[in-house]
Formats: sequence, structure tokens, C-alpha cells
Amino acid sequence: MKGRLLFRAIRLGLLGAALHFAGIPAATAQPIEGANPAVWSGDVAGPLVHKPTGASFPPSYGIFHRSRVLALTPDGSDVALNYDAQDGDTRTRLSIFLYRPRDPAQHGLKGALAAIAARSPKAFVWADGPFAIPAPSASPVALRAFKGAYKTGIGPQTVMDYLYLAELGAWTVKVRATITHVRDPSQEEAIDLIVRQLPWGTILDANGPCQGPACRTTGAMPFDSHMVESMLPAVLAKRLPFDPAAERSLPEIAQAPVPPLGAVAIRQSRKPPLLYVAEVKDLGTFRAVRLPDNLSGMIDSAFGKLSIAGPVYAVTIQSEPPSGAKPGGAEPSLLIPRFFAGEPTPAQFGAAVGEFVLHSTASPFVTVAETVAAMDAEP
Repeated sequence: MKGRLLFRAIRLGLLGAALHFAGIPAATAQPIEGANPAVWSGDVAGPLVHKPTGASFPPSYGIFHRSRVLALTPDGSDVALNYDAQDGDTRTRLSIFLYRPRDPAQHGLKGALAAIAARSPKAFVWADGPFAIPAPSASPVALRAFKGAYKTGIGPQTVMDYLYLAELGAWTVKVRATITHVRDPSQEEAIDLIVRQLPWGTILDANGPCQGPACRTTGAMPFDSHMVESMLPAVLAKRLPFDPAAERSLPEIAQAPVPPLGAVAIRQSRKPPLLYVAEVKDLGTFRAVRLPDNLSGMIDSAFGKLSIAGPVYAVTIQSEPPSGAKPGGAEPSLLIPRFFAGEPTPAQFGAAVGEFVLHSTASPFVTVAETVAAMDAEP
């Protein structure tokens, strides 16, 4: 018991340091401020080189100027840099974290999202999914990082939070950015550019074999898009008629675990656009369907721009009208709460079915906190 309590205390101390850097007070935070010579080399007014990796960070990226350097561990295995930009009345704070992952709950995607939920409790998911980073000139390794865009407020008071996460194996790069009074997509594009300009070649050399999730550039990757999830159901319902009776005769290829209901059959269609179907009694019918190419273009939105390549599949949820409804009355409702860039596997589709049965994420308006809650329930 004492060992577990000590481990928990260490975890809380590390988390407190990260929250302190993000602007959230924490009594346990004791970070090392400034360009500690044990961790950094170079002039504080010029490029700073992170000694453990050799990665160099300039004093400025365009209008973004370095304002703070922090070591969360004395050996340099967990460091951060702040860059600030002022563009008229728009202010952007960008934080770059470079660290060796230790605790998945803190250093993985779930921990990164939990930090955003704590800082911006009303933020909802605008878009999230794959973010392509071209192979550095000195390295053949291209990356597929995670990018999330999260919105709070409307109109000129809108605040956009951004998260970029590239888990490489031995090292992880995380970028957090917050834009206040956001006005134009170019302000987000400036952040995208900085992320792609980071010293990836040097970091990959220090990392060794690239074995993290960001190194897997093939296979389907799930993504979300608030705007498309809001607009597409009405369009898709008219263009893709379904035949539930025929679907029940399709071959079963797997099962989707839906606790506490047990499991439901996943059936596969060989006739596009339908790929998979799973019927959950009293809740609705879940389908994975390939979107027509002209509809896939809707996903290329101004804000929350992702790297979507290949065919796009949508997970749809169709609920039948209430029992006793008059013929010709209410139409079945259609939700589209998830997309995939590339053809999903039966396991990916089954995981989506299980999530949407158990959690409130099957909606165009999903808060970051609700996303974290759904991840907390994952095995």
C-alpha cells in the first residue's frame, strides 16, 4: 500500500509541474526555470540546443517569439518552451513539450486532453484526427501525428485550443497552442507550419527506431469533424437508403463488445457503400459506409484542418421511430459521430459501436471532458 501511495504522489507531482507550466496553479510544481546549462546549450537570446536529443529551437518562428524555457526534470528528459505571438487583437501562446514518456495516463493522449479539459472546461471538439508531417530531409521517416482543435465561445470572443501529439517511442513531442480572439484560418495555419518545422530529423535520430503511434502512417485512422457531423446526416440520409432486412442476412465476421449488453454481431457487406453493420436492440443500427468522393470534400474545413487521405468512411447511427408511431410519420433519425481516413477494420468499427452505446460522444457537440471520460472507460 505504501508503495502505491508513493507512486501516486510522484505522478501527482509530475502532473502538477505540467499544469503549472500551462498556467494552472499547483502547490506541488517545482520546475527549473530558464536555460539550465545541464539541459541546454547555446545563447538564451539565440538558438537553444536540447542536450539529450540535440534538437535546436530558434528564438523565433516568424512572429512567435520564445518567452520561456522550462525543465520539468533535472536530467532534461522532460522539457518545455513557450512561444508567444501578437497579431492585432489576437494573442497566441504556443508551448512545445519534448519528453521521454513515463506514465501513460499523463504523457499519452488521454493525459493531454485531460489538461485541456481542466483549463478549458467548456471547450468542445471542433475537429481531431491525423496530421501529416513530411519526412525530414535527413530522415526517410514521415510521421502521422494527432491534431485536435477545440472551440470555446462564439464570435469575436472565440478561443481555440490546439493539441498536436507525436509519440515516437523513446521520445514524445507535444505542442499545445491557444488562440484568443481568433479571426482567420491563417492564424491556425501558422501553428501547423511551426509544428512541421520542428527539428524532427534530430529528434528521430535521438529516438532510435521509430515505433510509436506517430510512426504508423498506414491503416485507417479515426477522426471527428463538428461541422461535417452537423451538416452531413441530412444529405446522407437521402443518398444512401438502407435495407435492414437484407442486412440481417449478411455474414457475421466479428462481434462488438457492448457491456453490459454483452456483444453484438458485426456483419460485412460486399456491396459498397455499406461496409459493416451492427444492430443494437432498442438503440439503433450502426453502419460503416464509404462516403461519395464529392461529399468527402466537405471535411476540408477552414478551421481544424486535418490530413485526410484515401477513402473516407463514416460511422452512422440510425434509430427507428418510436413504437406506435403512425405510418408516414417520423423518419428514422441519423447521426454521424465518427469518420475514418481509410477503410476501418472490424475491430475499429466495433470499438466505435461500444463507445457510442456507453457514452455521450455520439453527438456533434462533444466536450473535451466527455471525450476523456469515454477514454477512461477503455480497457
